[in-house]
This record gives sequence, C-alpha cells and structure tokens, in this order.
Amino acid sequence: MSAQLHFIHGPSEANSRNHSFPVTASNQERPRMVPTTHADLLDGVMAMLGHRIAVYAGLRRTMIAAERGLTVGDLRVLDLIIELAPLHTGQLRRLSGLSSGNITSIIDRLEGLGMIHRAKHPTDRRITLLTPDAERCAELDALSAPARGKSRPMPDAETLKQVHAFLTHYLGEKREDTLGNSGQ
Repeated sequence: MSAQLHFIHGPSEANSRNHSFPVTASNQERPRMVPTTHADLLDGVMAMLGHRIAVYAGLRRTMIAAERGLTVGDLRVLDLIIELAPLHTGQLRRLSGLSSGNITSIIDRLEGLGMIHRAKHPTDRRITLLTPDAERCAELDALSAPARGKSRPMPDAETLKQVHAFLTHYLGEKREDTLGNSGQ
C-alpha cells in the first residue's frame, strides 16, 4: 500500500504559540504531512503518540522538575512508578536504565518529599514495593495538564469517547509490551 501524504509548509501549531525554547529554521518551517487514507491517519496518530507528544511533554516535565527542585531523572523515575506501580526497585532499575545507587538516591528523595511510599512485598519480605502517593502526584499532574479554555477546536463528546477508548487500548498494549520486555 503506498502512502498518500500531502505536505503543508509553515509553522506548526506548537510553534505558533510563544514557548521558552528556541525556534529554529528547522522546527519553524518543518513540513507537516496530512494523511489522506485511514491507514495514514492511524500511522499519523501513532507517530504523534510515540514521538511528538513525548517531546513536548518531556519539555514540560523538565520545567516542572526545575520548578519543584527535582531533577529530570527524579521525575522520570516518578513517572515510571506512577504508570507501572507497584514496582520493586529491581524492576525500576531495569526500566530506567539507572544504576542501583542512582535508583536508591532518587527513591530516598521522592520518599522524603512524600511523592512515593515503600512497602514490603506481601510474600517476599526481601522485595520493596514502590507506589505513588496519589494526592502528591495529582499536584504534579495538574501542573502537566494543558490549560483549559484555550482557543482550539474541540471534538464532540462522542468523538472524545472514541479517542479515549482508542488511547486506553493503545496504552494498555504499550504497558503489556513494556512490562513483558522488562523481565517482570
């Protein structure tokens, strides 16, 4: 199947707003592909979920970390705990790619800030399970959420339900793929 893509030249939607990161010729005038088939639409959505959202969310998380006196590594570990809890320290080390010493330092910092809790595994007391503190993590989520009321086209309720169902399924598959490949 050949992809039918049209290009639009001009600033992307993200760069039409004022951001604190530099706008260069490479990202200011980046061509955008407009999908014309169902398969192209699906591929475009997956590309946005897999890369573009990660880039902008990562930049936002970096700003939040700085505002809260955390490192980007702290937030990355916290994000893993929030998304995949309960995790034990060995799983967290494998998923994050950080050393045992780094993980221990980050866990100590996050626990000291009340962001996570440690508990012994119910059947293996040698294992420490990590879970997020829902209230403290909700504060961070509120900072990460896009501002409501901005002028942008909003889909109707039925479309939002479909998008939500699609993303729930997609992220469920990503979770299974991730956990299945992490040695859990």
